[in-house]
Amino acid sequence: MKNCWFCLLFVIMMFAVTANADFYHWEDESGVAHITDYPPPKNLKIRDFEGSGKPAIKPAPQKEKNPEISLYTKNNCPDCDKARAFLNSRELTFTEYNTDQDEKAAAKRKEIDDGSDAPFAIINRSQIYGFSETVYERALKASILK
Repeated sequence: MKNCWFCLLFVIMMFAVTANADFYHWEDESGVAHITDYPPPKNLKIRDFEGSGKPAIKPAPQKEKNPEISLYTKNNCPDCDKARAFLNSRELTFTEYNTDQDEKAAAKRKEIDDGSDAPFAIINRSQIYGFSETVYERALKASILK
């Protein structure tokens, strides 16, 4: 019975110690952001992170990269209209290819993918079939982080 209490006390102490760990948010020379439980390398300049009193590296604000976007659409396609409106609402530059009106666009789409679903978007290298605002947002965030 004594050993059981000792084990329980040991486990509680282990959780208490790990719950109080400091986290460091820093950026390396390549511009890759890191969140670690150990301090950044000494060659990086340490700053106070938002007045917390805890040493950390505050990442430099990232310039938003304009993702390369191609949108393959068809006539009378409600999802194509939604995709177009979504990209326009975010003020993103994109190239639209209507596969019903342009044979070269249809051939270009066949080179990439043998499907004929619309809309079909390529955000940087991510291929997206159909339209889902959540999926488009995820692809745009991924392209900014690269």
